[in-house]
Amino acid sequence: MLSVREKEIVEIIRKGTSSPTLLAAELKITQSGATQALQKLEKKGLLSRTRSGRNVFYRLVEEEKGEPAAIPDADLELIRESYHALSRVWSHILRLDLTHEELTKVREARNLLEEILVKRGKNLD
Repeated sequence: MLSVREKEIVEIIRKGTSSPTLLAAELKITQSGATQALQKLEKKGLLSRTRSGRNVFYRLVEEEKGEPAAIPDADLELIRESYHALSRVWSHILRLDLTHEELTKVREARNLLEEILVKRGKNLD
């Protein structure tokens, strides 16, 4: 049986938010709290975890059964290059006088590119 909060988290994951950082931002809770909630749902068998370097992504177990749509290698290469470009400028972006919302959007863009690559089994290097 899931609590109201757990059901809310499952719906957020279903919409595409898959990292503790993004979940924490969406729920306005600490990253530690988001990680604990995701780990609890993983133990209940609702989520599975994928690690890519220091990043951890969660997805619904039911979604793993389907194969992701094929993306041409040229497109994946462009996504990989975009991911690395965002990664290289991240430290510079932090020095800019950006709002929390703007920083969150940049972080989400980088995480989304990384998630696409991880889902397709592509190396980030």
